[in-house]
Amino acid sequence: MNKTTNMIRNNIRHQLLITVSAAALFAAAYGAGEAQAADNDSDRPLIWIELGGQWQRMSEAQEELSPPFMASITQANLLKALDVQKPAAYAVAGEGKISFQPDDSDWVFSASLQYGRSGAKRHHHQQTANKTVSEFFHFNPPYSAKYIGPKYFYPSREVKFADGKASQSENHLILDFQAGKDVGIGIFGGHGSSVVSAGVRVAHFTSKSDVTLRAQPDLQYPTAPITNKYERQAFYNAHIRFHNYAAMANAQRDFRGLGPTLSWNASVPVAGNAQATEITLDWGLNAAVLFGRQRASGHHQTVNKSYYFSSISRNGAYVFYRSGKRIRQVNFHNRYFGGENGTAVPTAQHTNSAPHDRSRMVTVPNLGGFAGISMHYQGAKVSFGYRADLFFGAIDGGIDARKSENRGFFGPFASISVGLP
Repeated sequence: MNKTTNMIRNNIRHQLLITVSAAALFAAAYGAGEAQAADNDSDRPLIWIELGGQWQRMSEAQEELSPPFMASITQANLLKALDVQKPAAYAVAGEGKISFQPDDSDWVFSASLQYGRSGAKRHHHQQTANKTVSEFFHFNPPYSAKYIGPKYFYPSREVKFADGKASQSENHLILDFQAGKDVGIGIFGGHGSSVVSAGVRVAHFTSKSDVTLRAQPDLQYPTAPITNKYERQAFYNAHIRFHNYAAMANAQRDFRGLGPTLSWNASVPVAGNAQATEITLDWGLNAAVLFGRQRASGHHQTVNKSYYFSSISRNGAYVFYRSGKRIRQVNFHNRYFGGENGTAVPTAQHTNSAPHDRSRMVTVPNLGGFAGISMHYQGAKVSFGYRADLFFGAIDGGIDARKSENRGFFGPFASISVGLP
């Protein structure tokens, strides 16, 4: 019995010794791991400051001014000159961000700002050449002609033309305030991260435009051929007639909104090590719903004037030749039309003018994302990538009536970050 009891006691001692030893080894290993983690945490910056920029392709549609006389411009093949109303295609944006992560915590608090602007000025002009004397009198076969008389000449200086000018400017400001938690520790390796954040997004978009369109597309010269004195006299008494069109417009568009936002940013190491230099693959998604006010205001005006050229008193003549031989002479006696000193007399004028000023509350969904590569150094990081942000129905792009338009920003970005202990 005593022998059996002794065996039991020895087994208990062995088991206790093994248990204590295992516990001691585990405690030592755990203590070492905690010390290493603490060292790593102590080396991690508490604050990150990031500065960067983005070359943005703009998505900014808006209604173009299209006055009724555009049909006449199309028929005269002068439409290209009035194609000046497209908004700027690109913008340059700067951005800044500050992040704070407390010691022994997976929480990250951040505030970021992005500001961008764009502008464009365009001026196109087209005009036809003035008619020559031979074209004017319609002799068949054509004659050469020499003008003898005062310095003034006919046809006049008036030609068909179209002229378009436009200036566009745009500004956008986006603010984010977020709190996030790294929920993916160890998923992408020892130094990977997966941060889910929630917060508030504020957006402010403004744009201005000024447009001036002018055209004289239907200049009408007298076209009757001169074959006898009666037709010549009718030609002398004919007036040059034309229409002069003008259209002007200015517009201001604005959106201010704020709302809740959610984002997911992830990073996974692909080369190097955390103690020296490390390269990571980064990506992220963001979504928000903004509630705010959308406004559009401006004014546009269209003017249509009919003109004829009055006569001036000048004496002169054209002498016509064929094969070097003088054929005939056409004299002008006190009924000489056009010329540099001719006066354009308006016979009719029509003006259409309309202001607009609209404002309403809107809900604007927002989706975005990015992908890029970062190079991590001791207390610093350099990042490159491509980012997109799209705001649905943010702008009232209409003129006389509301027209909901999206506003988007797409393009490459670069940033540099510095960590502070």
